[in-house]
Amino acid sequence: MDKLPEQLDGLGLDDDAGHIKLISKDGREFVVSKKNAFISKLIKTSIEHDSSAHELPLPSIRGEVLNEVVKYLDHHKGVEPQPVEKPLRSRIMAEVCKDSWDSDFIDRVGENRNLLYELILAANFLDISSLLHLSCSKVASIIKGQPLEKLKDLLQK
Repeated sequence: MDKLPEQLDGLGLDDDAGHIKLISKDGREFVVSKKNAFISKLIKTSIEHDSSAHELPLPSIRGEVLNEVVKYLDHHKGVEPQPVEKPLRSRIMAEVCKDSWDSDFIDRVGENRNLLYELILAANFLDISSLLHLSCSKVASIIKGQPLEKLKDLLQK
């Protein structure tokens, strides 16, 4: 016998209600609404496969980085924004981001290159394409128009 749509395993219509606890590599815990967290395809898929899960360990993401990811998820409230247009029209993120919060966020994160690079890895791991594109666009804005000799110094700050 075929199951009715409301009897299917996985997410139902209201399964984005509630919260999920994300646990970083260093044991930091972040509680996020499921609706916001579902921007991440990894988180959404994990919950779909285990609807009783209330926490998700993320052993490859440090707490400082996961904190930035959570800020991004909470700001966008479950709606993944359009990626930054490519090629970049400008080195200034405020001129290429549709959302001024995104440009302020990525400019602040970009001040610490290691944090920016780890954010790229986290966005890729969590499958948050808009955050991945935003982070990579920040790296592109840093190197755009720079002479080859200067690139190594710019990327290692």
